[in-house]
Amino acid sequence: MKKVLIGIVCIIISFILFVLGLMKFLPVIIGSVLLFLSIFFTVLFFSERRRFKGINL
Repeated sequence: MKKVLIGIVCIIISFILFVLGLMKFLPVIIGSVLLFLSIFFTVLFFSERRRFKGINL
């Protein structure tokens, strides 16, 4: 649950940086890369599930 909360906070922060980039306060490439990475890792954490990998003897 903590990973998902951290991911959502990162998405919000990177979205704000992206909007600042659109307003020409920051480079747009920084905001867009951070936004993409934060969305990617948040979706990755959502789709992560525990799998049974078999019995190792």
